[in-house]
Amino acid sequence: MAPGQASASAVAGGLLHPLTPKNRIIWSGLEGFEATLRLVEASKAALLNAGDEAAARRLHSSPGTILRPALIPQHVLNYQAAAAKLPEWLKWLEGEEWQCKANNPGHGLLLRNSIVLSMPDYLRGLWLSLQQTHGNTTMLTWEQCTFSNAQAIKHKKKNAGAAAYDVIVLASGAGICSFPALKHLPIELVTGRTLLVDQEEEDKEGREESAAGTSLGSALLCGEYVVPGVDLRRGEDWTKAERRVLRCGSTKEYVKDPWGQVAKVKGGEEKEEKGEEKMRALREKAERIYPPLKRRPAAYRITTGTRVATPRSDLGRVPILGRVSLRGKEGGKEEGEEVETWLYTGLGGRGLIHHAFLGAKLAEAILMGDETLLPFQVRAPLVKQREKRFW
Repeated sequence: MAPGQASASAVAGGLLHPLTPKNRIIWSGLEGFEATLRLVEASKAALLNAGDEAAARRLHSSPGTILRPALIPQHVLNYQAAAAKLPEWLKWLEGEEWQCKANNPGHGLLLRNSIVLSMPDYLRGLWLSLQQTHGNTTMLTWEQCTFSNAQAIKHKKKNAGAAAYDVIVLASGAGICSFPALKHLPIELVTGRTLLVDQEEEDKEGREESAAGTSLGSALLCGEYVVPGVDLRRGEDWTKAERRVLRCGSTKEYVKDPWGQVAKVKGGEEKEEKGEEKMRALREKAERIYPPLKRRPAAYRITTGTRVATPRSDLGRVPILGRVSLRGKEGGKEEGEEVETWLYTGLGGRGLIHHAFLGAKLAEAILMGDETLLPFQVRAPLVKQREKRFW
């Protein structure tokens, strides 16, 4: 499996904007938005350099493609007030203006400058960008292995006859629970499942046509989401390179005892029929957001991914980054050998807005050997843990 293609990110909705559900700017949202846009351009350039014009075309929507429908009277009041406070990011739409964007009567907010990403294409483009930048791809390798401590990672490199790693960064998403020495972290695992529903149907002669009233061009977001896009997975029963779909997501299922459930939190396709009640509830919510969905068939596929969430604070859910010390048997420390290890986790459901901004900050901190170059908010949980151990 290629980098990123089996992760929760690969099956995410791909909604890029800097706003909270209450239409406020998220923590570091503006910096994060700009940083991610730069990576989107890098990903697109790499895809074009690789000759994949189709992927580059699918990569992102035009700006202003996300809508927030007002489903209850209180939404109308709140959304109109928000649009007045943040006119550079929000615009109230109603009547024909709304119907033109949402393909359904109603009213709500347009999230200005927002875009929708094709996540598999974005992740693939980022990997290609790294390879093209280095030129010699032997400097950059991708290998899937299972580890439970940083020392094992370092030893594997040495045993392969190569120089040991200078630095190890634990950025494995839900796989972070494979490291028992990090059990003290204030995190939880949240699994989300998404319904994939055909946005096209075949007529009696086998020609695919968009069903009347269901050709959605904008993403709709109101707690859950309905996002138009394509499914690149090629099944045995069809040969098209692209399949136009509506992604309806997602459930929020908290994993009990995450440190004992690592094998069950990998992203990908949900193969077993379980949680049918949650799937029905998700479908009902999606139909409320986008009523024409009621005329579409049942989902032909369910995707699933598990993300790492941090506790909610006054700033929202903030990721955790910084240097970690894995000591003792669980940490893999042997013969006093030091392993410089850094942590990058807890992106939760807002990874798109934070990953580029914080990734650059982390790279700078590692190269300078100075953890204080990271925002204090992301270091706080690790600092508190060190203070607790000291006393």
